[in-house]
Amino acid sequence: MMTRGIFLLGVTGALLFGSCTPTEEARRDQDEPPSNARSERRSPLSVYESTFNPADYDESVEEVLGSHEARRRTAQAESGSDSLAMETEYFQGFRIQIFATANIDEANAMKTTASQIITGDSLYVVFDPPVYKVRMGDFMSRLEASRKLSTLLDRGFPDAWVVNDQIIRRKLVRVKP
Repeated sequence: MMTRGIFLLGVTGALLFGSCTPTEEARRDQDEPPSNARSERRSPLSVYESTFNPADYDESVEEVLGSHEARRRTAQAESGSDSLAMETEYFQGFRIQIFATANIDEANAMKTTASQIITGDSLYVVFDPPVYKVRMGDFMSRLEASRKLSTLLDRGFPDAWVVNDQIIRRKLVRVKP
């Protein structure tokens, strides 16, 4: 009786083990990459990084910039007179931070609310991981920013404070044909 039990246990184990192994066809399918183009094997990122040369793309950037410049000159020639263009410059300056949150929706909602209260100054949402910050103004000096800060504190922004930031200065420039 004991031998019969061991024999049955061995046969049952063999059947279970044999049913878990894939068939020859299934093994062949696992070795071959799918024919689907999206599922093709991809090279690791390090291969692309080692072969990437940004200079290969400079020509297309110059073409785009060149076409923009050509359109601007054509527009000036057609007008026949001086025209004004907006020039943007970036400086290190100051802004006033009025709000900070980890949620982009909250930051955008605060920007919308602040735009109704604050008029005449630019508002920005800046992402400094992991926080979204709502900032206002483009001040060249801390003194300018501090003067505006006192009015913001009175208008209901008790957590506002002056921060260093890259600011934008826009000015109109006369362009001659």
